[in-house]
Amino acid sequence: MIQDNLLIYLLANAGLLLVAATVLTELRPLRAIMKRQDRSVPNQLLLGLLFGLLSIASTYTGLSFQGAIVNTRTISTLAAGLVGGPLTGVSAGALSGLHRFFYDPGGFTSLACGLGTFSFGVLGAVYYRWFSGLKAPRHLALVGLTVVAELIQCVIILAVARPFAEAVALEKAILIPKIVVNSLGLVIFSAVMDRMNRSLRIELLEQQHQVELRQQAELRALQSQINPHFLFNALNTISALCLTDPNRARETILVLANYFRQTLSINEPFVTLEQELANVDNYLFLTEARFEDAIHVTRELPDDLRRLRLPPLILQPIVENAVRHGFVAVDDRRVHIQIRQDGERAYIQVSDQGRGFPPEVLARLQDPDDPAYSGLFNVRKRLRTIYGDQCPFTIDSTPAGSTVAFSIPLTPPAQGAASDKRRDHPCASRLLTTKNIPGWN
Repeated sequence: MIQDNLLIYLLANAGLLLVAATVLTELRPLRAIMKRQDRSVPNQLLLGLLFGLLSIASTYTGLSFQGAIVNTRTISTLAAGLVGGPLTGVSAGALSGLHRFFYDPGGFTSLACGLGTFSFGVLGAVYYRWFSGLKAPRHLALVGLTVVAELIQCVIILAVARPFAEAVALEKAILIPKIVVNSLGLVIFSAVMDRMNRSLRIELLEQQHQVELRQQAELRALQSQINPHFLFNALNTISALCLTDPNRARETILVLANYFRQTLSINEPFVTLEQELANVDNYLFLTEARFEDAIHVTRELPDDLRRLRLPPLILQPIVENAVRHGFVAVDDRRVHIQIRQDGERAYIQVSDQGRGFPPEVLARLQDPDDPAYSGLFNVRKRLRTIYGDQCPFTIDSTPAGSTVAFSIPLTPPAQGAASDKRRDHPCASRLLTTKNIPGWN
């Protein structure tokens, strides 16, 4: 009678497992782990623990039959490797396999079933990358893996369990029902996990969208900060030059137009270092037109100005801050720009020889929750939003001068090998040479 109801019992056991899996997918900790795409070692081990506990639960709800415990451990242990990766599969298999052996150490199939359970996790780990690359539906692949897993378990039982005759009788009775139920259960289990992953992908896309909107808002805030006094002073300078040096006045008008076109019309998330330096050069040219021979700028730059891509309007506010506040005297403003690159990162610093930041201003700049929107604060906030912990940002201020420094990866985040389809930005077409600005080295 028990043998006749074996298939029904296994189906009920699989149903309990799937209910537990569905509940787990709604738990915030598991969803948080599955959303992390880095698959760090702690995350994989934690997933292995969760899947291992599901497998252990299947042992407790299993059916004692002819000296063995017929159950659905195959589903959760094989899924651990397929869903969570190699470390998750191996750890879940090891945990559940050890539990199965010590659950009934005197049973004639305990060692064989423990080894078999471990092999399920290893099998899932081996086929993790292959399975991840399959396109839906993947039902046939899941059925095939389940058949392989159950055949491996069968071989282990026949090789290890004694007496041999009882092992053969056991496999004759349970092999087909286990293949049928566990195949169906793994397909449904996978569907539950896929459903959770689809919900997580939607959440990730929404979060990414919110990040992009915040970055755009911060850029617009920085663009809106272009000082009206700067425009007023530039126009006054041009007016004066019209009388004394018409050619230079005409050139200054072109640079001013170029400067505002670039700063107000940038919509790209990243620009080349060449484009960013063009904006800095335009700003310095306009400022030098007002402070004749007062601004002395030196720079150390890498040979390749197109290798680095960085967020727009990052350098110019830092340089502007150094020019405006880092002066020994009104007619003596010294700024040094240094940019160097290694194989992975760019290191940028802007130094001046002024009197340093007032303590209260420096404190506000160091406070990430300060609501102020000064140019320098906005730059730091934008860098933190875009790069997170990958962008160390420091402000070194003394009475002898200040240095603003940060480093960023050469490859923009989430961009990979993005094409430079707008590399030849019109605002970068007029990169001023060092001879255009007195003080350049």
